[in-house]
Amino acid sequence: MLGLNGATLASASLDTGIRAAHEAGFAGYEPRTPVLEGCEARGGREAALATVAEIGLAWLPLNALEGVFAQERPVLAARAAALFSLAARFRVPQVILVPGPAGRASPAAACAELAWLKDQAAARQVSVLYELIGFSTFAFPSLDQAHALARSVGIPLVLDTFHLAVSRTSPEEVARLPRTAIGLVHLSDAITKGKAVEELRDEDRVLPGEGGLPLVDILTAIGRTGYRGPVSVEVFHPKYREQDPYEVARDARRRAREVLTEARWQL
Repeated sequence: MLGLNGATLASASLDTGIRAAHEAGFAGYEPRTPVLEGCEARGGREAALATVAEIGLAWLPLNALEGVFAQERPVLAARAAALFSLAARFRVPQVILVPGPAGRASPAAACAELAWLKDQAAARQVSVLYELIGFSTFAFPSLDQAHALARSVGIPLVLDTFHLAVSRTSPEEVARLPRTAIGLVHLSDAITKGKAVEELRDEDRVLPGEGGLPLVDILTAIGRTGYRGPVSVEVFHPKYREQDPYEVARDARRRAREVLTEARWQL
């Protein structure tokens, strides 16, 4: 399934984002937490659910519960309860967990936190995924570390082409993952001119083919695991805020299909 992350249409409302994704030919939509919260605050939840049902678009995971290893338990518990309940009300079946800046959490403590969050989500009929964030200032920024944590509590990983590149994860490391270890792939390129890979930030992220990341190598490696699940286009460059979301969505799908085809994915 090829999906579109709401961050790619950062200036769009939930309704516009859903419709733009559908008209561009995407099969799924990955909502962002502030957009769902804003939609609900304006009383638009039932209308959004009706639109999703009408056009047959699938929900990809809610993005995201941030900083799960950087918050005190009472704060994290309140935010987790709010987000898991929000996902349930919008009938979004999964929520992504993001580690946040490195703190003092040991691997054992991090595993315990993920297991607790998994149980909290399940109580609201929601499941969770864990995203590898490759920034060196974030907790557990290597693929080996992220996989060990996720495997220990039985949750799938979100692999992001940008974060795999930033963390300098080799294609061979990716290809060694079992297919079942991956639950979602985030797809983006990045403008690399004049920067070392480690200096890249989210605002450098652009649509596939607009930057300098080795996307074909990364996607080929993911394909070698046997993974055939959803791929979601997620970019953050501020230039897209000034563009028509329908045009951005169409360009995103075209470019994503081109790079996935080059990596020999079956579409």
